[in-house]
Amino acid sequence: MGDYGKLASLMGTYHEMALFRQFAALNAKSLLYMQSELVHLEAELSNIGLEDAYSGDGQKEAFRVSLFKLKRSSGTDKDLQWRKVMEIREKLKEYNTALLQYARIKRFEKPHPRDLNTLQEWLDRPEGGDFFLQGREADIWESDDLIALSSQQVDKDNLTRIMSDKVIPWYHHRLSHYFKKSTTNKRDWNGLWHYEDATVLAITNIVSTVLSSLLPTTSILILHLMESYMARLIVIMAFTVAFSLVLVMVAKARRVDVFAVTTA
Repeated sequence: MGDYGKLASLMGTYHEMALFRQFAALNAKSLLYMQSELVHLEAELSNIGLEDAYSGDGQKEAFRVSLFKLKRSSGTDKDLQWRKVMEIREKLKEYNTALLQYARIKRFEKPHPRDLNTLQEWLDRPEGGDFFLQGREADIWESDDLIALSSQQVDKDNLTRIMSDKVIPWYHHRLSHYFKKSTTNKRDWNGLWHYEDATVLAITNIVSTVLSSLLPTTSILILHLMESYMARLIVIMAFTVAFSLVLVMVAKARRVDVFAVTTA
């Protein structure tokens, strides 16, 4: 039987499973409400300031040129403007904090489809979550409003993405059962299969090293064996294109970098 404790342990152990609602619409609505409150408070402060400036009361008239006198009015029958300033200050603090938090939340990426599917399957699996979520809570991870706390996709180059998104799943479905055991034997994650990022990165580094070594040496060998001048030009063009593609996949190179290297 699943529960929130079991789900929290899963997310704590496998960071890619830490997927949460960002409540984008609610956050935006809350900010809009606070913004509207501040607009009205701003107008109220302006009106109070004008009233004090033309009140005929020398002390109130001095408020617009002396913050010291404005602050000293606190606790008297003339402190309306100061109390409004303090009210605005508290509301601004709340608004700015919420605004910065929302901006930080929006920097999180959407979940990788593979991670989201894995979590959804675990929640439904009898030996996993076993449908423990009920009512509206059962639809949380069906929403398109989700974010991933892990930014593992951001720093990956294209070759690493191909390895983790294409090669590893292919290996898992066709070959892994011969070599790898389910994580059930180590932890109660009920049949989940986990491949360490360090292992995937090490394999990717080996592949990129082999490619970087083979491309120039293979091109030299082929050019040496060819006698036709036109054939050599075609081979040079083909290996230049291959080099550019490998550079994009392995080095996360920008277009301008690829252009500069291939034309050098």
